[in-house]
Amino acid sequence: ACDAWSLSTGRKITIAIIDQGVELNHPDLHANIHELSFDTENGSSPSVVRGEHGTACAGIFGSIRNNNTGISGVAPECRIMSISSTVLVNQATSMRLGNGINWAVAHGADVISNSWFNIQSNILDDAITNALSTGRNGLGCIVVFATGNENTNISYPANSNPSILA
Repeated sequence: ACDAWSLSTGRKITIAIIDQGVELNHPDLHANIHELSFDTENGSSPSVVRGEHGTACAGIFGSIRNNNTGISGVAPECRIMSISSTVLVNQATSMRLGNGINWAVAHGADVISNSWFNIQSNILDDAITNALSTGRNGLGCIVVFATGNENTNISYPANSNPSILA
């Protein structure tokens, strides 16, 4: 990350964190929190914190550098867009997560980070394809998925599209 900062620190990049929600007033993130957020469970804004995982994932990207608090993110000047969900593994959640991906695309996300897995869903596949092809004004969003925690096969949806960074 230190070498990459000579090229970019994430300024003007919006990273959507689709997870359990991000603490919007977290002391190591607050200056980088995007003004827009969304909750997939109730289909409205703002996002809701439904667990600690989303804030931890946001910190990897957007923790503020040189503020004597916590860590520095790999893109310490990015904008963090919180999209919250329960991230349960079921068909209904797949639909809501797909809606969250589509919301991120429609509201200007450059990167969409997903540190969860789910069951195969055409709605989720379509949302990922939409993000990869139409996001960033037609350039396509960078879509990142966790591969799973089993140290074996790559879990869905990380394995669903060769354009996903897994």
